[in-house]
Amino acid sequence: MPTSSHQPSEDALLDARAADEGWSSAAALVATPAGTMRAFADGPGAALRTGATSRFDLASVTKAFVAVAAATLVDDGLLDLDAPVREALDVPAVATGATARHLLTHCAGLRPSSLAWRTTPDAARVLDDALGPPVASPGETHRYSCLSFVVLGRLLEELTGDPLDRVVGRRVADPIGANGLRWSPVGGADLAGAVPTEPGTPTGRVHDELAAALARPVGNAGLFGTLDDVARLAGLVAERGVAGGRRVVTETSWRALVEPDEAARRAGAPWGQALGLRRGDPAFMATADQVGHAGYTGTSFVVDLATGASAVLLTNRVHAGRARSVERRRRRVADLAARGGGSGRSPGGRPLAGASWPTRSTEVRG
Repeated sequence: MPTSSHQPSEDALLDARAADEGWSSAAALVATPAGTMRAFADGPGAALRTGATSRFDLASVTKAFVAVAAATLVDDGLLDLDAPVREALDVPAVATGATARHLLTHCAGLRPSSLAWRTTPDAARVLDDALGPPVASPGETHRYSCLSFVVLGRLLEELTGDPLDRVVGRRVADPIGANGLRWSPVGGADLAGAVPTEPGTPTGRVHDELAAALARPVGNAGLFGTLDDVARLAGLVAERGVAGGRRVVTETSWRALVEPDEAARRAGAPWGQALGLRRGDPAFMATADQVGHAGYTGTSFVVDLATGASAVLLTNRVHAGRARSVERRRRRVADLAARGGGSGRSPGGRPLAGASWPTRSTEVRG
């Protein structure tokens, strides 16, 4: 399909390397002030034709939705970022004084994850371990922690009286129009559109072992969503907390979501750690002006605050094994956002090489 000079070509979004990167399904999007380009591709072993309704395991991109939900509770006066969490949630993980800010910035002193799922099938016992005591004092060190978001999810449930899926649905998904979001396990008619992840993981069940073992919506992983679902979240960030003309989070909370937290910097964060989101992470971003999140299964989104553009990449890169990587492709779509969508070059100006897989694109003028 012809594209304007302001739009990336479909080859710039999904141009090859499915076999090298391990995915059988991929979807990508770059949205600029001039319009939006979407692309879908099928790689080796594709079980279904990838398209707009395909739901990918979003992995840790789940954390971004939960972080925005937390921001809405701050705006409503239900959550104080700097109050001890133990005032609302009595679990060992926060017994030493961790705050919601500590949880959102991965500075609560918690372990990266729990391996209790390896030794027990009992979800309650796994949860007890996940909510176990910290290994460092709050604020002492920055350690990326899935457990921080498991605790955060429980905190949001305690504050609202609702399960986490309803909290995120009512406060984030519904207001931004992310109507395709589903929590694992995906079932019924929706299962037909779920993209398989790694062989051995049932289609529609979250790939993350901890989230799967907890057998309930939790804050670290578990959301399945379409390309447009994640794009709508990116749009909320790009529009400073507004979606479809409706303010979802205040300007103050938006700034907290995108601006690096000073305490996290002092604690040693290797990237600009904002409240739940990352700023300027070179693993999947092109500039220091970009903010977003990535997921283990091969998902990511970035918003370029300088150009107003955003980029989303959804893959199932674990389909051919966990050693496969899509980092280069992530940086490439992030680079397109940094350029405002006007170039198909990768960072450094070198095009990605490899045999082209079938790509299908649609362009929507905005």
